[in-house]
Amino acid sequence: MASNTTYGDYIRTIPKGLAGIGRPLTFAGFGVFVASIILMSLSWVAGLATLIVGVGAIMILAVRDRQHRNIADRMAERRAYRAAVRSGRNLYRGGMLGLVDEGATPLPGVLSHVQLVEALDGAGRPFALLRHRHTGEYTLPLRCHPQGASLVDDDVEDAYVSGWAAFLEAMARTPGVAQVNATVDTSPDSGTRIRGILRRRVVAGPDELAGAAMGQVMRMLSQGGSRNDVTIQIDFRYVDSHGRPLPEEQAARQISTLIPSIAAQLAEAGGGAADLMSADQLAVIARTSYAPDTIEAYETRDPQQPVPWRDCGPAACEAAWDYLRHDSALSRTWQMCDPPKSLVTADTLASLLGPLGECDRKRVTITFKLLDSAKSRFVSEDNRKDSKSAQGQQKHVSVATLDTQYRADRQASDVNEGASLAWFGLLVTATVLDRDGEGMDRLEKASRAVETAAGAASLDLRVCYAAQDSAFAAALPFGIDVAACKPPSPFASFVK
Repeated sequence: MASNTTYGDYIRTIPKGLAGIGRPLTFAGFGVFVASIILMSLSWVAGLATLIVGVGAIMILAVRDRQHRNIADRMAERRAYRAAVRSGRNLYRGGMLGLVDEGATPLPGVLSHVQLVEALDGAGRPFALLRHRHTGEYTLPLRCHPQGASLVDDDVEDAYVSGWAAFLEAMARTPGVAQVNATVDTSPDSGTRIRGILRRRVVAGPDELAGAAMGQVMRMLSQGGSRNDVTIQIDFRYVDSHGRPLPEEQAARQISTLIPSIAAQLAEAGGGAADLMSADQLAVIARTSYAPDTIEAYETRDPQQPVPWRDCGPAACEAAWDYLRHDSALSRTWQMCDPPKSLVTADTLASLLGPLGECDRKRVTITFKLLDSAKSRFVSEDNRKDSKSAQGQQKHVSVATLDTQYRADRQASDVNEGASLAWFGLLVTATVLDRDGEGMDRLEKASRAVETAAGAASLDLRVCYAAQDSAFAAALPFGIDVAACKPPSPFASFVK
């Protein structure tokens, strides 16, 4: 039974300038107007032509589609993709036939800047951090075991939501925390893990009926199930007095002191036990994400044979316009264009987070860019002023404008009472195996299933055109900063 408590008041950045066209176009309009007046003093024809051409260009650029892009954005997107294809930056080859030294298969694209750091927490337990060399950030990944809300009372479910909000507010007040990601990875369960757990509990004895019953239970539980892996990633940005990133040892020491409080807050938010992750676990996640047909092989492997981080990438990878081909699979990644326009409940995302029969693997990642109290007050007041300005520019105020004004006022009131704001986004990746050359057909069916589930969740998704490789990497549970998802240059492991 789902709680009827509703949540909302999401606000997209309100465009500034005249009629909401943005400040650059507004300034350009004033420039065109001034230039036209000056030219009219010399030639009426030249001045009038400048005014008509300039205003026409501004009007064309001011028109945006439902995904908030104008014609210049779409042209730049296609031009960047064509440049990447011509230079071969959309291709990756690893292994003995690639251009990587010693025949290794490192992770491609923006993940090539990520390296593992192994450290010990306060209790002496080993754990792994991800160091992003291109940004200087460190990511702490934690694997959670939420119990779900299917058999939870309404008040308990509301307490979980309140606990998650408290966790985000605590992270916003924690020095050095830059971003929080939550990733839910859904895939069919091969049954290897449950069979292994049950076999360890089977006791040899003379009762053949009990043994037969246990075997039947093992077969039933290991078929037709799905596995949900929930990972929370917290990005830290620590700098010294000179503004340089802290060394690995100092950063790991500061992060390790925060682990007990973070685990306790996640438990209050319904996340269950938060386990530290090892370097081998992170390497297996990367390897099986790029090669999903190897999941069962890695589940049955010898634990004494760890997967090196430098060899957990794909053997081959090709980024097309609207999908990514990696090893034996095809993937497509979407991004959220707009938050839900209506109020939502705690189970709004259930249809998108749950397993979809058309997808061999599905990954949903929600990113939270946390703002401190001072920045939250500034942003909320700025939103309130912009919403009032937009309302004052309309002769007949629309319902949408009034609703935005109402949300901005409530947001500013909450921030004034101590709440914090967060920018958030969402990425969805659907992966299918390319069996018998039917990969594209299966990918289209999976795409329709994802978009249908997103519609039921009141989300407006858009395919990450011309950036499928970076979007795939950002959706992985490695704490990638989306703003830093730019291809490295030069990148030796890309085919030139």
